[in-house]
Amino acid sequence: METSDRWDVGSTVQAVFMDGISTATGIGVNVSWWESGAWGGRIGLRRDAAVQRDLRRAYEGATSWADQRRYNVTTAVVWRPVRPGGAVHQTLQVSAGPTLQVRRGERPRIIGAVDQGLTIRRILADPGVAADNAYLDRSQSTPLFLTTWDTNQTNVGLTIGLRYGLTYKSVTVEGLVTGRKVTNIDGVTVGAGGAFRVSL
Repeated sequence: METSDRWDVGSTVQAVFMDGISTATGIGVNVSWWESGAWGGRIGLRRDAAVQRDLRRAYEGATSWADQRRYNVTTAVVWRPVRPGGAVHQTLQVSAGPTLQVRRGERPRIIGAVDQGLTIRRILADPGVAADNAYLDRSQSTPLFLTTWDTNQTNVGLTIGLRYGLTYKSVTVEGLVTGRKVTNIDGVTVGAGGAFRVSL
């Protein structure tokens, strides 16, 4: 009976490609357990975030304005067709399961230059630029403004993952690709990066 890898704990780091923003960073932790040789389960927590609130850099085209934070809780069934064997061995895992996501942040609406006398109150009072939030940057001779919509939501969906790597004794290093589809968000969120696990 296998006992060395009945449980493992790990962490992941990924580049995450989300709808409508530049590349985000995804950092997660997870716990896995194995009920049989090939099948197990996993609970994971992950934070995907892209935060760049420099209005002037966004206006000049140096980067995109972004404020998106997504907190994901996923429970998954895990299948490992390659059985552990020996001190050094390959690992392959496929996982799939439901995800609960809490989304926080803002989505840009309008960005542009304004007159010196314009205030945030006047911006928000204009029906043509109606939004949840407005920001002004008067750091240079030409003031800039930005309006945004709040994107605070709770979503549900499905996450699928594929891992491949090497294990030495109780330590595993893997490459990781994930895909996530949740409600209220267009398209599929894709992540690519690495994972580190330790068997207990």
